[in-house]
Parts: sequence; C-alpha cells; structure tokens
Amino acid sequence: MSTTTLHPQQQVPEDELTPKEVIEKVLVVKTAILRNWKMLLLLPILGFGIGYGLDTFIEKPNMYEAEVVFNLGGGSQSSGFGDMAGLLGLGNAPDANIFTGENFFYFVKSRPVLERNLMKEVEVNGQKMILANFFIDSSGIKKKEWEEIPDNQNFHFANTDVKKFDMKSRKILNELVKKAADATEIASLDRKSSFISLSTSMENGTLAGLWVTKLLETVEQMYTENQTQKSRKTLNLLQHRADSLAAVLGIAEHKLARQLDYSAQILLPEAKVSANSMERKSAFLQTLYYEAMGSAEKMRVSLVREAPLFTEIEGIKVPLDIKAEDKRNAKIGALVGVMLALIFIYFRTVFATPTVVVKQ
Repeated sequence: MSTTTLHPQQQVPEDELTPKEVIEKVLVVKTAILRNWKMLLLLPILGFGIGYGLDTFIEKPNMYEAEVVFNLGGGSQSSGFGDMAGLLGLGNAPDANIFTGENFFYFVKSRPVLERNLMKEVEVNGQKMILANFFIDSSGIKKKEWEEIPDNQNFHFANTDVKKFDMKSRKILNELVKKAADATEIASLDRKSSFISLSTSMENGTLAGLWVTKLLETVEQMYTENQTQKSRKTLNLLQHRADSLAAVLGIAEHKLARQLDYSAQILLPEAKVSANSMERKSAFLQTLYYEAMGSAEKMRVSLVREAPLFTEIEGIKVPLDIKAEDKRNAKIGALVGVMLALIFIYFRTVFATPTVVVKQ
C-alpha cells in the first residue's frame, strides 16, 4: 500500500498582489489611457489656454529692484564731556541698546521714519516735488488699492507739515506708509558680516532708486538724533548759559564804560573805587563767558564724535535689476488639466467595468 503525500497549494495573502495581478492592473491602466487619450490631451490644453489667457489679460508690470549695502559704525564717546553732562544731570553717553540687532531693523521700517522719508522733497526730471506725491503717481497704488476710491485718484499733499494734516491726508499718509513698509526690506547681508542690506521692489525704477537712497539718509538723520539726544540737551543748556552770560556781560561793560567816563571827569576817590569794582566784575563775567563758550564748542565737537557713521558699501545699480512676472497661470492651468483628466479616466474606468458574478 502506497502513501501519496499531497502538498497544499501555496496561497498569497489577501493584502498582497501577485505578479500576474500587477501586470493585469498595468494593462488595465494602459487600456484606459489609450481609450481616453483625447480627454488626457484636451483637458491640459484647455487648462493651459485658460491660464495663458489670464496671464495675457491680467497685466502684471515689471518690478524694479533697488538695493544699497551699508555699514553702521558706532560713534566714539569722550569721558570728559560725559562728566560735563553728568554735572548738568543728563548722565553720560546715550543708550545705544535701543538700536542694536533686530531693534534697528524695526526702527528702519517704523512709521516715524517712513513718514519723514515720504515728506522729503526730491527732484524728478528737473522738477522738485514731495516724495509722497511721486509715490502716489508711480507706485501703482491708484490702480490697486485705490481703484474703487475715486476721491483719492487726484490727491496730492500740499505741504510737508504732518501736524497740520486733516483727517483725509492723515489716512492717505497711513496707507502710503503701509505700502512702503511692505515694499521695503532690511536685513543683515551675511551672518558673519556687519554689513546691512536695504532694498525695495517697485513698479517705477526712478521711485525705487529714490526711495532707497532717501530712506538711508532719513535713517541716518533720525538715528543720529536719537543717539545724541542727551548730548544735544547738554549743548542747549551750555549755549543758553553762554547767551545769558553774554547779555549780563554786555550790560556790565556798558555800565563800566559810563563809570570810567564819569570818573575821568570827576576827580573823586569814590568814583575810582566804583569804577575799579565794576571793572573786576566785568572781568569775572568775561572769564565765565569765555569758559561757557569753550564748553559749548567742545560739546559740538563731542556731538560729531558721538554721531554714528553710516558707510555706504554698495550703491544702487544703474540700471536697476528688473524682475519680470513669470507666466504661472498657464503652467498651473496645464497641471490642473492633467489632474482632472486622470481623475475623469479613473472614475470612468471604475464605473464602466462590468461586475463579474461567479456562479457556484
């Protein structure tokens, strides 16, 4: 009697595909694509056409990029003048921590700085005008932000005194500041370098160049004013003291001249004693006046030394770099068309495949 050993057929798990099934599915996909090749070709072309039309009819102007690279150096402080400021109750050197690191970058794009820059007078094609008015005419704000605000289309600032602006002028200036801040970039040129890059991107090349160069000047002015604020207060007090002494000295010298003329006519000892007393008083006042003038002059020199130094490393290019808008809508339209075509082919294949019923 022979025993026959039966080897059970090896079965593939349900969550895995056999090579045969993989080949069958690839053939199904290939067949579905070949059957619907017109749709796979038509939808991407249609999407590309729609995107190309949007790129053509929605005009996006070229952007002009202007950049300046500069270095900010700290001013030197003098201990002698610091002692003088301390005697007047103003302390020593100004606190520079407010404008270090990221604080300086925020300061450059702050509202007071941008407002002062917008209110500067510039020369464009030989004609002097307020930079804010040139910004209104050339930045594209009329076509974009003010397209549905006809009252703002012909607006121009008549003067540069912000304190005298009415409510409408104030609101428009705030909008200009916001748009200018969005178009202005300030950052370190490199992590290992102390150089700073100030750049902008605007629709008008002249405006872009003027904005960056004038903004650097404005930043230097306001930065210096803040850094030397205490020393300038000291200088004002010293100058006021010198002016007061000058006035008192003038009166004393006038009285002394009259007393000398009087004593020369009258030979009395009392007259000479009075003249000598007034002469000593006048000499003392004169000494105080010269000391006050010298202190004020030294403080002026100290202000120059304390002022930070803005060194321009690279000015703006001539001509400026132009950044053209690429045709993104056409590319996106073609990609969307391909995706829609694949989705359409998938659902059409799934619902068109007949269900096979196996009868037992």
